[in-house]
Amino acid sequence: MMTLGRQRYHDRGKLGECLILIVAVCLLSPPAFSSDGTCLTLNAAVLVEQDSVRLSDIATLTGTSNGRLETLGAIVVARAPQPGQTRFVSIDYIRIRLKQAGIDTTSILFKGPQDVRITRQGAALPTQRIQRAVEMAIRSRMPWKNEDVTISDINLDETLQLPVGKLTYQILPSRNEDYLGQTILALHLFVDGEPVRKVWVNATISVMADVVTVVRPLGKYAVIELADLSLERRDLSGLSSDTVSRIEDVLGNRTTRMIYPQTVLQTSMFASPPLVRRGDIVKIVANTGPMIITATGMVKQQGCKGDMVRVVNTDSNRIITARVTGPGAVEVDF
Repeated sequence: MMTLGRQRYHDRGKLGECLILIVAVCLLSPPAFSSDGTCLTLNAAVLVEQDSVRLSDIATLTGTSNGRLETLGAIVVARAPQPGQTRFVSIDYIRIRLKQAGIDTTSILFKGPQDVRITRQGAALPTQRIQRAVEMAIRSRMPWKNEDVTISDINLDETLQLPVGKLTYQILPSRNEDYLGQTILALHLFVDGEPVRKVWVNATISVMADVVTVVRPLGKYAVIELADLSLERRDLSGLSSDTVSRIEDVLGNRTTRMIYPQTVLQTSMFASPPLVRRGDIVKIVANTGPMIITATGMVKQQGCKGDMVRVVNTDSNRIITARVTGPGAVEVDF
């Protein structure tokens, strides 16, 4: 009898331990949604628009309450591919995602294919609309007259696919853009107000303007006359930044090199002739408010108009610095 009592006591002790263990497991385990009677039928192929793929996007759910079906359908089971692209999601991967969400998948009946083909719907880039916007952006910022400018070869990636939604964009030129010749602009794309891509747009800007050209050969140090020059319409994108556009800026200057016919003149090809040379006697003029003082001097160095030269005052024998104002004339600043 004693042995039997001990055995019963021992069995009760084991039963108590088991009950405690079961309670502990229930308390420590993450909560799981009961999905008894739920049937999940996967689709072979689906088309989505958003970044995240929910269970309701790829499967038909039946067999339980509407509230429970909505809860299950809202679970994110995959990330969508890039717009216009496709990815496959397996049934095993879906089970893992449901378990991570706290779903007991053992009581769910899975039907359908083993893999779901998910395609992300994409929106094509409105190429012509953006090309017009690029041209407008260039014309609103360029320093040239509209009638003198032709904008062509506006190129961007026409194969680009964007998320579906309201498209807006911002066009920004490079920091030191001169709006001449080959140009690259940054195109920032936004969908529903969110930034999605930054792409580059190429364009060619042609600017037609009058430039000064030479009509006959000019030797080195030749004085340039009106009969030597002509105005021609040229595209500035192929010319140097120091190209001369006015004939009056050239007349009377001397060439610094041999210049051939049809050459477009640049400021580096000519220089002003010297108005004073070393040893020339000049008139020194000093302006001191209401009073003008003049003196005679001798130039110590060659100079063109506006140059500062050293001059000896012949009355005081003192060397001063004066500005060349014309032939035989210099001016002192006070």
